[in-house]
Amino acid sequence: MEIPEQEIEVGSLEEGKRYKVTLFEAGEVGSAEDVGSNSSEFTGQLSGTRQRQDNSTEFDQPPVDEGEIREVEIEDIGEKGDGIARIPPGYVVFVENTSPGDRVRIKITEARDNFAFADVVGQV
Repeated sequence: MEIPEQEIEVGSLEEGKRYKVTLFEAGEVGSAEDVGSNSSEFTGQLSGTRQRQDNSTEFDQPPVDEGEIREVEIEDIGEKGDGIARIPPGYVVFVENTSPGDRVRIKITEARDNFAFADVVGQV
């Protein structure tokens, strides 16, 4: 899995703020030296997700909120012609009027359990 650089952020957490966190298997993102000495290993299933029989991920709740702004890269085109972006760990976002390779800033307009719809609000 390739992770777009804009999706990786390393830093400190602030008390009282809300964060969305994605965990990757050790070695996927880099070494402990790359992310600081406060990193820890994780084994098992991500909280908020469950594995389906076909080995895809099903989300208990979307990893995005309606109104949220994200920077994404369009990876593919859906059956109805919308661009497809993925937000780790594989959550699909459909974006109208985009093509594979486009790097855009999007606003989530509708977040469902396993996918979302978004509008382009700018180019990256």
